[in-house]
Amino acid sequence: MKIGLPSLVMLAAIAGAAMAQTPAAPPATPPAPRAPVEEGQPPGPDVRYVCPGGTDFSAHFSKDGDLATLIVPGQPEIELPRQRSGSGFAYGDSYYELRGRGREATLTAAGRSMRCHAAGRPGEPPRTFAGPGLTVTLLPDGTFRLRQLGDDGKPPVFDLGQWTQEVDGGVRLILRGGIVGRRAFRQADGDRLITDNGTELTPIADSEKIDGRYQLEGLYRDAQDGGLFAECSTGRTYPVAPSGAEPDLERAWVEAAPSRDAQLFFQIVGRFIDDGQIEVERVINLKPNATCPPAAPRSAALRGTEWRALEIDGERLTFGNGQRRPTLKLDDDGKFAASTGCNNLGGNYTLDPNGLRFIAGPTTLAACPAPSDAIERRFIDALAAIKSAQIAATTLDLKDASGKLRLRLEARGR
Repeated sequence: MKIGLPSLVMLAAIAGAAMAQTPAAPPATPPAPRAPVEEGQPPGPDVRYVCPGGTDFSAHFSKDGDLATLIVPGQPEIELPRQRSGSGFAYGDSYYELRGRGREATLTAAGRSMRCHAAGRPGEPPRTFAGPGLTVTLLPDGTFRLRQLGDDGKPPVFDLGQWTQEVDGGVRLILRGGIVGRRAFRQADGDRLITDNGTELTPIADSEKIDGRYQLEGLYRDAQDGGLFAECSTGRTYPVAPSGAEPDLERAWVEAAPSRDAQLFFQIVGRFIDDGQIEVERVINLKPNATCPPAAPRSAALRGTEWRALEIDGERLTFGNGQRRPTLKLDDDGKFAASTGCNNLGGNYTLDPNGLRFIAGPTTLAACPAPSDAIERRFIDALAAIKSAQIAATTLDLKDASGKLRLRLEARGR
């Protein structure tokens, strides 16, 4: 049964004009990705969607693919049945619609839409990086867990939160946690992570769960099948195990909650157990009038996003009936695929502290009618000159060595 989701009703006001839908264009034919996603399927069974300028949410897709459950921390859930879709995937009812292709999606409520991007690497295994005194595990849903050894025999510090990649010339891994607000790592050759002080973290073969006692804060409510804890720094909702200090947490909630649907802000100490539940070890504090702080603004990811051209050399592109926009998509293995709007091309790219460079490979040779032929030449020339990239929300700017803006693109929502 569908339950209303009040925070999503306001998504149009939150999203703003940048979320307006744009005419669809057929995607470029991409090279084979590292983890193939069957056409018409969501990127994974559990996906966290980041909606720049809008309301982030999670989606759980049933094993048979017939149902999507949307979850906003601290809010009731909404269930959407699958709909027929010409390409990609679609779920909806008379009020909500979730439609997407690959890692990009558009969420619509009452006819108003916002574009969203799957966080992390849905469907892929966790990755652990270790260095002197520091271990970090990146989970596929865009969250992380961290252990930092204490000095002079002090106990280790455990932290968790969300990880993203930021692009401003080069690429950086950004961790935003509950204890240390922000950590930045430069990504170097061989998948190494390097901190500002030169500490190097290298990948290890077997991922580590990083078990430990975490100080957590978030919104708790008692549901029919057990307690739920919407943790602030990860933005995820976890079931609470019926062991440890769970009776103390439930008792405090019952005494303070104004209604059965209320979510109250708690600070607790807990640990994660094998089935993804939080086992509460101690209730630290209850703040009935508090809530989670707003999430830091984030942008679409450079890799795994299909980008559509808006401008070439400062000139906004216009298209008549039957014309297609140039598109660009970068994968995680240094390959790119593009469409000029007439022909397809692919090749390699590099992104490091020296900048972003595209090396074009084979191109199809279809004859392009005017004005598509001129747009094709300008797009290919601009791509060859690119030296840096910057992302703001759902807009990607590609510049040459002089800093001139050569290409402006937007993340394709569907």
